[in-house]
Amino acid sequence: MNADALNLEFLRPLLPFPLWQKAAALLFALLALIIAYYFLVWEPLQENIANQQAQVDQEQRLLQKNKKLAQNLPKKRAEFAKLEKQLKIALNMLPKKSQIPDLLENVTWAGKDSGLEFSVFKPNGERPQQLYAEVPVDISVKGTFRQLLTFLKRVGEMPRIVAIKNLMLSQGAGGILSVQGNVITYRFIEKVTGKGK
Repeated sequence: MNADALNLEFLRPLLPFPLWQKAAALLFALLALIIAYYFLVWEPLQENIANQQAQVDQEQRLLQKNKKLAQNLPKKRAEFAKLEKQLKIALNMLPKKSQIPDLLENVTWAGKDSGLEFSVFKPNGERPQQLYAEVPVDISVKGTFRQLLTFLKRVGEMPRIVAIKNLMLSQGAGGILSVQGNVITYRFIEKVTGKGK
């Protein structure tokens, strides 16, 4: 008995049924196969495709964002380098704590070289800010207007930041000025690291 005969034997019980019942059974079996395929294969496949598509869309948005960032990267690097250079220059203009006495001595010498006579040069306590501390000094000097201008010019030409504030001038005998005010310099507050503690 060959394979064709076996298949016919399998179908033999269906032969006595009328043709319309055979067609209905075939249609029912086909419909059952289609429904089973839809729920077991097609729908999960479509759901998987939708999930994959959403993931692809998200990755494409991320890619576009990263491309824009990459296009701006040279510009941002140049801006960063420029800001870093400006910060270095600014920090170099702010003396460190160990340099404050030398700086104040330079201010004094600038006054004496200008011909001013110091009667008061009194450092006050530091006033901490966020990144820097103000280092104020009360001064009282005597001299001519020209000597005062020379002093102010020399202080303004110093490589470190030094400000002269709250000047009060009064004229005495022979055109000699008595000047009182504040010399203020600024110190960068160095962050203390936890090493060695």
